[in-house]
Amino acid sequence: MLRTGSNIKKIRTAKNLSQQAFADLFELTRGNISSYEENRAEPKLETVIKIANYFCIPLNKFVSDTLSVNEVLQYEGDLLLEDENRIINLQLREVPFISDNVFMRGVRNELAFEDVSGFPKLVLPETSNNNLLGVSFNNNIPHHQSLPDYRMNDVLVFEELTRENVHLCDGKPGLYVAGPEIMIGQYEVSGTRIELVLNDFKKHAFDFGIVRRFWKLFAVYSHEKA
Repeated sequence: MLRTGSNIKKIRTAKNLSQQAFADLFELTRGNISSYEENRAEPKLETVIKIANYFCIPLNKFVSDTLSVNEVLQYEGDLLLEDENRIINLQLREVPFISDNVFMRGVRNELAFEDVSGFPKLVLPETSNNNLLGVSFNNNIPHHQSLPDYRMNDVLVFEELTRENVHLCDGKPGLYVAGPEIMIGQYEVSGTRIELVLNDFKKHAFDFGIVRRFWKLFAVYSHEKA
């Protein structure tokens, strides 16, 4: 789970900064900072880097660790990044995100769920070479009855199904998106036939020739209230 929101709040506390004062440092709004701290949004990649650099906190710790006030105060001096782009590419990536707002727009036929170019982005650790897609879980998304008991606003991260990872999908949760249709089902493999099943009446057969429609569950970031 990403720790950027809680660490921003920890930095503010350690540096005795109001949300507005913190926002002014990075050309943000007080509402931005409030959203980050309450885990209602994630800062953009460039914002994450600016904050980590400004307070001289190692990027991986700022994103992944729960910092204490003492840890925040111990970081002093200039943080040198000899090859910033290399570090970004190795540690973080921007992932298209189907938020509640995107979901509602898709349901209203205002966008196609597989056309991710205009979606908001999540900043996540770089852990896969395949395309990833994040989904804010809510009970209005059609989903298989065997899914774990996810809570509203849990973030499910899916990896595009490919020839390299298809052998891992049997019995696992998966995502299907096409036009205004979205569903979270379970993969069933029989011989060479692979289907993503929602229920006895709704299923889709996987086709290697179709891109950005079939995804398998890759990670789950649980929503925790402060």
